Amino acid sequence: MNQALSGAAIAAVIAVLWLLGRPRTTILRSTDTSAIAALNRSQMTLVQGAAGGDGGSSPGAASDAAAAPRHPWPAAADLRGRRALLLQLERQFQAGGRERQWAMASCGAWGHRAALPLIQRGLRDADPQVSRLAAAAMDRFRGRSTAAGPGAAQPAAKPPRNVSRTR
Repeated sequence: MNQALSGAAIAAVIAVLWLLGRPRTTILRSTDTSAIAALNRSQMTLVQGAAGGDGGSSPGAASDAAAAPRHPWPAAADLRGRRALLLQLERQFQAGGRERQWAMASCGAWGHRAALPLIQRGLRDADPQVSRLAAAAMDRFRGRSTAAGPGAAQPAAKPPRNVSRTR
């Protein structure tokens, strides 16, 4: 019994020493935050001024993005050309800003399934113009899958295994 009590006493002493030895976080109540608020206001005016002067929400912004540099679209069988175009579009997308908008506009104009991963990333982009362009590019791929090709005849659907029970 004495050993159990001495073990508990030692554990209590260790816990007290550990609690006393921890660094305390001091919250200064006298800190003046007006300088931080002024900095935040000045940054917000810069951001709002850049968005207004850039024309991000004006109708002319869509025509600027649509005036992307023309790419020579590779043929359907040209795997090397398709990879090169995808790499170029990826680099433009990584560059940000106007280049990212051009990459989304180019993906929409190209309309190939290989550009889908880039278009899906564009849907989650912070820039609203890029996400609008990506949504417009994604509209081409909505609906039925055309994996077999638009001119290929679709195979007849098999009846269910228990077709005799349905008749």
